[in-house]
Amino acid sequence: MLVIAHHNVQEPQTFWSRAQSVTSSIPANVKLHSVFPSKDMKTVTCVWEAPSANDVQKFLDDNLGDVSKNFCYEVDEATAMGLPKMAMEAQAN
Repeated sequence: MLVIAHHNVQEPQTFWSRAQSVTSSIPANVKLHSVFPSKDMKTVTCVWEAPSANDVQKFLDDNLGDVSKNFCYEVDEATAMGLPKMAMEAQAN
């Protein structure tokens, strides 16, 4: 499933430094598709693929929760527009 993660970043320098380093430890069943930061780097929207929104929420809160408030939700793929190709689904087939 696709998951949107919104980040309200309190400490941009720490957030971005840590975000770069934790990308190498993303769980195998989770994929980061896209990252869309605001110009001031304090608001970020990301597109993930994961078994559940809770999987992404836990990963983000465990790794970035002290420098950002993270909110994740499942995408309604039936009504969404411009969806990325589902990488993990294609690997399973």
